[in-house]
Amino acid sequence: MPLWHLLPLDRTSDHWHASTYQGEVIIRATSEAQARSTAATAFSRAYPQTPGGPMLFSPWGQTSLVGCQRVEGFPDQGLAAVVYPRPEDEGIL
Repeated sequence: MPLWHLLPLDRTSDHWHASTYQGEVIIRATSEAQARSTAATAFSRAYPQTPGGPMLFSPWGQTSLVGCQRVEGFPDQGLAAVVYPRPEDEGIL
């Protein structure tokens, strides 16, 4: 299974309130869509919604907020998962 590099492009968006993490991510997944979904699941969090305010969604699935490209040169082995950051790196997962 290939690796995918997800890179935040716009950290000023309110949608980041729906994520526990805002840094670069490496995901092992079969496709870009699965990589984005894996990141969204791993870093999702509840957030207080402002009455009348916009509905916020995970930034990881939004191409305007997070870029995603396949990482070449690594073995395509393993299950779909967050490869970096690891839970012990920053206590974020």
